Amino acid sequence: MAVVLVMMLHSISFAGTNKEVQIEYLPDGSYIETVIEDGPLATTLFAESNVITKSKTSKYMSSSGTTLWYVKVTGTFKYDGTSSRCTDATVTAAAPGVYWHIQSKSASKSGSTAKATATAKKVVGGVTTKTVTRTVKLTCSKNGTFS
Repeated sequence: MAVVLVMMLHSISFAGTNKEVQIEYLPDGSYIETVIEDGPLATTLFAESNVITKSKTSKYMSSSGTTLWYVKVTGTFKYDGTSSRCTDATVTAAAPGVYWHIQSKSASKSGSTAKATATAKKVVGGVTTKTVTRTVKLTCSKNGTFS
């Protein structure tokens, strides 16, 4: 179990899309980068005004900035100022890191939250040296604000 030493929040805007980036530094120098961003442009352009698709990704990064593995939840939400609900949730998980492998992944939705969980394992010389499970939750408020 990793202990979080420092957490910083950054808000960054890229050409009309908003990204919120959160970084958690771990004791071994690695870190977890979590990003909330807009869904696919086509979905955004043709959706009803109160229906939105967003994604939230947590990436395990090495101390040198290389992505070891990640889990991403993409959710579609409907909101009306009084309430919100998640209508669809999907998971994407991959391990571009040399020693890391995705063992399992799943997605679910409940109320106004989309959730994705993935378990990754680090295998060195045929031996599993580390297993990590990460759950990413994306929640939409009644006014279309995401966290």
